[in-house]
Amino acid sequence: MTKTNPGQHKRAIERSLASLYALIDNRGEDLATRPSPFPPQNTSALEKLLAQECARLTSSADTRLTIAKHVCKALRLHLWLHEVSTFVESDNGHLISCLINQAEAFIHRHQQDEPVTAHRASAIISSLQKQFRVKSHTLHQLPCTPTTTAKRVELIKKYLTPTSRILCLGDDDFVSVALALVVPNEITVVDLDPQVTTMIKRLARQQHLRISCQTADIRKPLPDNLYHFFDVVVTDPIYAVKETLLFLSVAESCLRPSAQSYLLSCCSRTLAGAAWHGVADWAASRGLIVHEVLSGFNEYPKTTRIQTLLKIAERLFCRSAVTKACVGIPFLYSDLVVFRFDRSERGNEL
Repeated sequence: MTKTNPGQHKRAIERSLASLYALIDNRGEDLATRPSPFPPQNTSALEKLLAQECARLTSSADTRLTIAKHVCKALRLHLWLHEVSTFVESDNGHLISCLINQAEAFIHRHQQDEPVTAHRASAIISSLQKQFRVKSHTLHQLPCTPTTTAKRVELIKKYLTPTSRILCLGDDDFVSVALALVVPNEITVVDLDPQVTTMIKRLARQQHLRISCQTADIRKPLPDNLYHFFDVVVTDPIYAVKETLLFLSVAESCLRPSAQSYLLSCCSRTLAGAAWHGVADWAASRGLIVHEVLSGFNEYPKTTRIQTLLKIAERLFCRSAVTKACVGIPFLYSDLVVFRFDRSERGNEL
């Protein structure tokens, strides 16, 4: 992942906001003189422009995207880069919608100054992320921003009781650490990457946090003591639907079958498109219903590789001022879905 200092981070956000603002105002105003945040009418105008571009690209870029997918398959690039695999497997219209939705999420997140969480978790998470060696190619890791980690903690707290047991199924975002700093509940982390579990265990000892860690591969059976044990399970899976279902299935198997149990999962419903019905069908088969959906909740800094691939794709297949501004955004966004067991069918204790 590209490491940036706070000043670079702020300037990247300002440049992207300026590029988006310029789409609806070609008077060449300097960034320092433009209204901040966007006036409501300008936000509406920009959203309208993005919607129009989405409709235009859906029809004009379809053939080029289809050819690009055939080329990627012929060169077997999808077998080497999971970003290319996602591109090849996704519907063309959903790819375009996802690109435009990223811009909309960015606008809503950054057109106003978002307060930085004050508690010490933010500084600790930032420090951990600087030490962490992201393995994006082998393990598909893409840690979210510290602010997103803090937001997840505030959300998780809504679903906790004093005795709730929490499982973080994969935790390169270090949610367990941020959560353990503000709640007394017992937290377990299961992650394939030994660096993740080692870093969390070390910090837990230093800070006297109630976190236990296990290094495990969810494609294999987990230790028996993890099944049907937890009241809240949190996961941020790979967003291809097949891998998402794997993570969700393992997460659900670790969830205590109670009406007070919750499964929180990050996802990209836009990218999944029609395939999202597979997730809905899976949930129904497990007696789960969607309790809450938070669109654009998660923010991830783009890796250099993702940014490069997007720029190449934009130049080859889109080439418009709108798509160029969208691709230049320094973050990726995804949704967060909260599942719970259907109380109307099963009662309080299942």
